[in-house]
Parts: sequence; structure tokens; C-alpha cells
Amino acid sequence: MTTLPNFFVIGAAKSGTTSLYTYLREHPQVFMSPVKEPNFFSWGLSDGDLPHLGRGATVIRGFEAYGRLFSGVTDEVAVGEASVSYLNFPETAFRIRQHLPGAKLIAILRDPVERAYSSFLMRRRRGREPLADFRLALEAEQRGDAGQHPYLERGRYVSRLEQYLEHFPRHQVQVHLYDDLRADAAGVVRETFRFLGVDESFRADTSRRYEVGGSFRRPRVQALLEGIPRPLRVGLETLIPSAARTRVYWKLRAWNTSSAPPMPPGIRRRFVPIIRADVLALQDFIGRDLSSWLAADDPVSNHILKEGDELA
Repeated sequence: MTTLPNFFVIGAAKSGTTSLYTYLREHPQVFMSPVKEPNFFSWGLSDGDLPHLGRGATVIRGFEAYGRLFSGVTDEVAVGEASVSYLNFPETAFRIRQHLPGAKLIAILRDPVERAYSSFLMRRRRGREPLADFRLALEAEQRGDAGQHPYLERGRYVSRLEQYLEHFPRHQVQVHLYDDLRADAAGVVRETFRFLGVDESFRADTSRRYEVGGSFRRPRVQALLEGIPRPLRVGLETLIPSAARTRVYWKLRAWNTSSAPPMPPGIRRRFVPIIRADVLALQDFIGRDLSSWLAADDPVSNHILKEGDELA
């Protein structure tokens, strides 16, 4: 009998999902898909052409292939996967509800301007953003320039959450804030364990940061890490336990990543008014004070990125 997930980490991108995914997989009662971002419910059920997702992106297609991701499940209570694309496409909530109506959904949300800047840095690092100036990229998005990435649009969270609540009862949806994950990762993970119905006394190692922002000192080294040929990758998976592979990868990545530059001055003053109404709507929606997200100047956000210790 094929085992399928009973929970999903649905995003948002650049908001700590990689860290949460990694912390969750440490729990003996939790099984996480060995592939983060299988994107199955976004594009894997379609026979059409896939969107261009960039180097290293994965789309698992067909239920048989998707089920194989969970072939290692034994007696785990919670079985999950994490795909940040699930928060961005309205059809995804319906597809998950159609096939797995009892699934629990976990979202992590971040200050939209900070999230946009982190996304911009990542896309620059991967050669997917031609504009070197963050302000110009945001202005191009606001003009609706063809092909420009939707940096701020992806931070309009309320409509995305409402799509899920059209298909799932509220008690099956848990929302965290990136600020909480960064300030008290152990507390957020404990709340998530409780939500998933597993032993919340288990202590995951939340001291490590994943997907640290910045630029690669040696891009070719990172390209090798992300582009290991399949035969060699299969061999490594056979010889080296998953947890050990994960530790080695992230240590090498951290060594190869320099600190991110601070957000350029004046960005928040220029673009916060654009997302103000959405932030206020989200504040009411989740019952949390989000006034810090509306600050016109926020030196704390610059410090976070400058230190390069952001969670993603």
C-alpha cells in the first residue's frame, strides 16, 4: 500500500522552510520526503510542459513516482513534504484537498520586503535575475515588465491563505512567522510537533542555520554540489546515510557562502506603502501584530542580511 503525506510545509519561499524541513526530519516520529520541493501538487499532476524552474529544481510527476518518495516510511506518525510553490498557485489547495483532505498545512510568513530582498539575492546568486539593482527589479515588477519575477507579489499572503481555507478547516492550518522562527526556533518546532501530534518533548538541533543568504565565494564549487551526476549521487546515497549527507552538504555550503549585503537604503520607504493594505489584512487574519513589517526604515532587517544568518 502506498503511503502519502499527511502534512505539508507550503511556504513561503525564503521564510525558513528549509530550516523547518530539516528540523522536522530529525524527529523519530516524523518522515520527511528525501526530496525537498517535489512540487508534485503544483505541476506533477499535469501532462503539459513544465515551467522553467532553474538549475536543481525538481518536479515529481505521477502518483507512482510521488509515492516512491515515501517508500521508506515505517511507523512514523507524521509523513510530510515541503514545497514552497504550494502557496503560490490557486489550484494547489484544491488538488491537495481532492487527494488528501485530512492533510495538515504549515505556512511560515516573512516581512514581504525582507522576503523579496532575500529572494532577489538568491536569484542573483543563481544567475536568474539580470538586474543587479534591487530597486530597479522592484520597479520593473510594479510596471509589469514581461518576465520580471514577482518579488513583492509573492508576499501578498492573505489571498493565498484564503485559498487553503476554502478547502480545509482552520484547525488543519498552522501559521508561523519567520521572526518567531529566527528568535525561538526551538519554540516554533515544538509548536509544530504538537500540531502534528508527535512527541513535543523531542529536541531537534535548531542551532544550525540553513540556506544562509549571501553570495557564493566559488560558484563552480556550488554548481558541483547542486549538480552531482545521478549515478554518483545514487552511489553516495547508498554508501552514506541521509543525515550525514545533509550535514556535509550544509557545512560545505556555509563555507562557500559569504555574508549578504544589507538592503539598499530607501527601499522600505519606497515600497512598504505598496504592501501596507495586505499586511494589515494579514494582521487581522492571523491575529498578530505586524506593525514592524510596516516600518519605513528598519535597521534590524539590514543587520539580519548583513550578518548572513537568515533562515530559509
